[in-house]
Amino acid sequence: MKGAHSHDHDAALERALKALREAGLKLTTPRREILRTLTREHGPFTMEELHRRMKKISCDLVTVYRSLATLEEVGLVRRCDFGDGSVRYEFLEPGHHHHHLICRNCRRVETLDSCLVEEMELDIRKKGYANLSHSLEFFGVCPVCQKK
Repeated sequence: MKGAHSHDHDAALERALKALREAGLKLTTPRREILRTLTREHGPFTMEELHRRMKKISCDLVTVYRSLATLEEVGLVRRCDFGDGSVRYEFLEPGHHHHHLICRNCRRVETLDSCLVEEMELDIRKKGYANLSHSLEFFGVCPVCQKK
């Protein structure tokens, strides 16, 4: 099973690298390593967390910041703001959409794959709006923190 999972990550990485090339952007080592890390571990990670996970290369935080900004412009990375003063980044797989559940105490983040807002988006599109997006995050106290 692990081999199939690894194949999914490799395929996602190849699609992302292809999208980068099609956008006319260079496949720099930092961009490639950020995408490799995010396709394997998804995130969302702060810039510092992502920098620490990029073990295969050595680059500074400014390079990571610039690379993330470029990847976000191309639509391969999504910025997440959970209201705690830290911006996080995650891989944005085309055609995949999800939300997050964040613990107010320990800041643990869980992915919620279902989206009830998509039906509302359809209604908004019927009103003539285009290029829609939405962001919806849930905050609560996780079971582990409740026991403390």
